[in-house]
Amino acid sequence: MTQPVDIGSLLDLTAKVAIVTGAASGMGLETARYFAAAGAAVVCADMNGTGAEAIAAELGGKSIPVTVDVSDEASVIAMMDTVKSAFGRLDILVNNAALQNRALLTETSVEYWDRIQAVNLRGPFLCLREAAKLMGSGGAVVNISSTGAVHPMMPGLAAYGASKGGVSQLTRNAALELAPAGIRVNAVLPGGVMTEGGAAATGTVPSGRAITLPPLGRIGMPGDIAALVLFLVSPAAGYITGQSFVADGGYLLG
Repeated sequence: MTQPVDIGSLLDLTAKVAIVTGAASGMGLETARYFAAAGAAVVCADMNGTGAEAIAAELGGKSIPVTVDVSDEASVIAMMDTVKSAFGRLDILVNNAALQNRALLTETSVEYWDRIQAVNLRGPFLCLREAAKLMGSGGAVVNISSTGAVHPMMPGLAAYGASKGGVSQLTRNAALELAPAGIRVNAVLPGGVMTEGGAAATGTVPSGRAITLPPLGRIGMPGDIAALVLFLVSPAAGYITGQSFVADGGYLLG
């Protein structure tokens, strides 16, 4: 006799422990909210310790704040030690923390270039490496890349685009290496999203009229990305790894 499908369990994160980096604002904050609503204990990680504390307090339950600089190896290791001490396990990692500033290529200093790569690429590498050790056998990782990894968005984002291209390739290699341990690794490539950082870097306004809107006719919102991330870490996506998912309202169709 065929068993009925329990649709509700497909997005259930009850008893799961999740780290979300860059959780104090934008897509990270919304992802933390979605995870908590799905039942997870969320480690709200951010360089902005006050912001991390605020979102952890909002979520309540077993969620905790962690102040971390993802570009710093010692800081990332300390975060994982905190998670191990608090929960004894880790099931989910979302590498969301990133810098998105603008500088024309001919005006890009080595210091600027290195800082972008350190946060946007070294950070996910460090977090992924240490998370895999803590996950042991079984887990899900989502790296937030960008449509800028595959298509130049606008002048001034060469360093950002290069870093996100690296994130996408890191995703594929990590997925291959970690598959035997049951750890799935996927990437999400957002297009224009109405976040604090995105607005500052692109000059976007809340109406979305400062940029060319994608075919769906609106700017993306943090919840659009958080919903996709929730799916990818959930049991519903249990057979998916090494893939890159574009969420851009159809922007790349143009």
